[in-house]
Amino acid sequence: MSEEKKELTSEQVEENRNKVIQYYKKQVEVLEHQAKYETLMADIEQARARRMEMIIRQAQMAAGPEDENNNPDNTDTPAEEATQEKKERKLKAK
Repeated sequence: MSEEKKELTSEQVEENRNKVIQYYKKQVEVLEHQAKYETLMADIEQARARRMEMIIRQAQMAAGPEDENNNPDNTDTPAEEATQEKKERKLKAK
């Protein structure tokens, strides 16, 4: 099959150019709205993250400082600590 190459007239080129310009102008309007939407959504997410961070900080401040007896590394229970303190040490007589 033979392909015919058709050259466009200057009027047709100008018409196609205007169509392309109109198409991109419409797309820019859509993209501007999308960009505004995405920016607002990001702002909302940042505000939520800041709010959660503040809630966590308030809870930590309300909890107060950690008590040494509540340290998970300390295996002695308070009852065991009391009995250890009450034991008297006796020296062996020579």
